[in-house]
Amino acid sequence: ATTLVPMRPMPAPRPQRLVRSAGALVWRFADSTRVAAPGESIDPADIEVLMVHRPRYHDWSWPKGKAENGEPLVAAAVREVEEETGQVITLGAPLTTQRYRLGGGQTKEVHYWVGTPMPADDPAARLRAPVARAPRTEIDQTTWATPAAAADMLTRRGDRRLLADVVARAREGRLATSTIIVLRPGAADPAPIDAASAAPVGGRASAPGTSASGGTASGSAPTPGPGSAPGSPSVPTVPGGPGPLAAAPAAPTPRPAPTPAMVASAAARRAAQVERASSLTAEAAAHPADPPLGRFGVRQSFDLIDLLSAFGVGRAFTSPSARARQVLAPWAAVGGGSVTLVEALGVPVGDEAGADKDADARAGRVRAFAAQRLREQAGATLLSVTGAARDLIVEEIRAYGSSAIVGASPVSLGHGQIMVAHVEQGTDGPVVVAVETHSVTTKNPAVPTRRASRRH
Repeated sequence: ATTLVPMRPMPAPRPQRLVRSAGALVWRFADSTRVAAPGESIDPADIEVLMVHRPRYHDWSWPKGKAENGEPLVAAAVREVEEETGQVITLGAPLTTQRYRLGGGQTKEVHYWVGTPMPADDPAARLRAPVARAPRTEIDQTTWATPAAAADMLTRRGDRRLLADVVARAREGRLATSTIIVLRPGAADPAPIDAASAAPVGGRASAPGTSASGGTASGSAPTPGPGSAPGSPSVPTVPGGPGPLAAAPAAPTPRPAPTPAMVASAAARRAAQVERASSLTAEAAAHPADPPLGRFGVRQSFDLIDLLSAFGVGRAFTSPSARARQVLAPWAAVGGGSVTLVEALGVPVGDEAGADKDADARAGRVRAFAAQRLREQAGATLLSVTGAARDLIVEEIRAYGSSAIVGASPVSLGHGQIMVAHVEQGTDGPVVVAVETHSVTTKNPAVPTRRASRRH
């Protein structure tokens, strides 16, 4: 008889040590007709903040939730707010990140932003994915409350600190900010390599008039041997005989045994040949002057919609390059945002001394363009730029930054990554108070991923 042995249950996966969540502290004017302007001092009694009640914990808090697998934090923040409150919002400046311990040795990290409700007629709302409201067992009440009332309702000390920060920003005229987003478009596809144009690796170049196999070309006369003097007669032949008379073979000279120095020298020559052939192959590939967006870059352009929508981008400026324009096509087509082509952003800046006499003037025009965008009070503005002009814009934004921004390391953007600069309008002009970077999580099948370890 066969005895069935029950299988051992598989162990549950070990939970992650860090749980990442995102949310927003959403505010609005009590007077629905009033519009906020950057730099305006606001009386806290004139605003309301959005709160949620969690029946499981019997507390009032700010809307927030865990980010889904592969979801950017800013996209998770706007999604969680809409799921828990029904409000479609846009994000402003980031607030202090909250960290606290959970059971099982885990740490929860919650990223917060200042949030404002999106107007009902805003076409950018069409860019958001539809969401389902949170169940009443998770969120059973939502309310707008004045900051004074909210301070009494909140139970967590960290939530009260966030409220105090928002109230201080309102009094000081720092609550309403504008946003400048710098986008580095995705990469172009690598140029195809023509195998016929590649040099043979490790091979010797064929002499003129000879084939690759070492034989002579068709129809050419044989070359005299190294021992033949110029003008010496050829080897005599016998009429009707089989061919030229063969000379007596000379005794072969024995080859010396290779020494370690000879082996090392041969290896060095081989490595040099391989490197030289590789460089010739790369140079033989055709590189267009203005390549289009590659296949992976196209996929990134669709995923960028979630990042741009989270900050409420309504207009964009682009350099004339193909990739800078094409990366905005999905966002502009679906959301109806305006795209302005700026020729000055596409002029190359000379990298070598004396390479371009107008390099300084061109760089000045790029910096002036960035400074003009910083002084505007037009919500969120996107700059899609390639090449040296993007680096100049990033430097100009840092020049307007606070001491914390200026002292930080320069931002280096990867393909499909954005830099978000939050700008306050002070009495002395614009001040960049926060800079953050966000990336799309598009999976590239062409890049092998590292296999996860089975050990915990």
